[in-house]
Amino acid sequence: MNLAVVTNILTPYRIPLFEAIGKRVDRMQVLLMAEREENRDWTLAPATFQHEVLPGFHAKLPGAEVSMHVNHGVMRALRRMNPDVVLSGGYAPANLTAWLYCRLHRRLFLGWGELSLHDVERTSALKRALRRVMTTWSDGSIASSSEAREVFIHFGALPERVLMSPMPIDVERFHEGAQRWRDSDWLQTERRRYPGPILLSVGRLTERKGYRELFAIYAAILKRRPDVSLFIVGDGPERAEHEAYVQAKRWTTVQFFGFQQAPELIKLLALADVFVFHTLFDPFGAVLCEAMAAALPVVSSIHAAATRDLVDDGVTGFRIDPRNAERSAEAVLQVLAMTSPDRAVLGRAAYDRVRLHDVDTTADHMVDFLKSLRQVRPQPMSGRMPVEPVKGP
Repeated sequence: MNLAVVTNILTPYRIPLFEAIGKRVDRMQVLLMAEREENRDWTLAPATFQHEVLPGFHAKLPGAEVSMHVNHGVMRALRRMNPDVVLSGGYAPANLTAWLYCRLHRRLFLGWGELSLHDVERTSALKRALRRVMTTWSDGSIASSSEAREVFIHFGALPERVLMSPMPIDVERFHEGAQRWRDSDWLQTERRRYPGPILLSVGRLTERKGYRELFAIYAAILKRRPDVSLFIVGDGPERAEHEAYVQAKRWTTVQFFGFQQAPELIKLLALADVFVFHTLFDPFGAVLCEAMAAALPVVSSIHAAATRDLVDDGVTGFRIDPRNAERSAEAVLQVLAMTSPDRAVLGRAAYDRVRLHDVDTTADHMVDFLKSLRQVRPQPMSGRMPVEPVKGP
């Protein structure tokens, strides 16, 4: 099978997946819309699979967090590659061109991504119509969450042609790395610097990530446990504002670490006692997977798609609505009140849950799904335009 992938940029969690998929097909090439985006500071390892950045221009619209990519040369690149299947992440002009190529040349086209019900509600009527046409006249879809699966079906995908495959990360890298730090002298020395448990938050410092809600939760926790420290990992446009707020509150137990690459993040995951994922909107939430892979107990927002798929309340972690500070604080305090062995059981269950979607397992499922669609090519899915409004989970 000759596979083409059209996506915006390379990310640390996509590179291992693309490498694994590349080993399972005859040929694969990834077409990228840009080298990087404004809200990403990753240092990427060299990719061992074929990839190229499409020519084009990038325009950042008012209020947008990242630029819109307008690429050309997509048809030319696909003709040169002559793929059997195109896997397309998104609805940018490059994705639309890839869809047109597949319709013209009778190649299989599949949408792939972290779609959300939140996106459906905020998307313009024109964009919704475009998504409906592209999805209805596709040969299948790969959804990165159960919520994304619902969105694909809402836009016209046949349920039996939608593979739900949670976004994978390199689970063992995080698990083994965190365990090495937990067994090290460094951790024992470092922990003596802090009077009590450590909460860890990781994410972009933007409004939608819920940092105001996190501070309300932390304030409620301090009423009962003034010895709890809070580590904040990440950068973003609201960092200065949040640092000023913490300083005004005289919270000497809060530290801002800025953006951290994976090796340093793994150290902090090993050092922490609880991971708090307080986002107000996330189409998936790879950082939750990373914390679970590190066997760190998690308290996770119901507004992240990954929470719905990975966090069984009280088993692999705890679900919270960050907008309810008191109840969220109670969930965190419940974990902190556990004995060390009980917290270890919770962390182990989180690790066992997320490793079901490790890179190799996910690559197997995706490639098997693509091959199954090639064996019996479906007929065009006309007449399936959805009319019912999308509903939340």
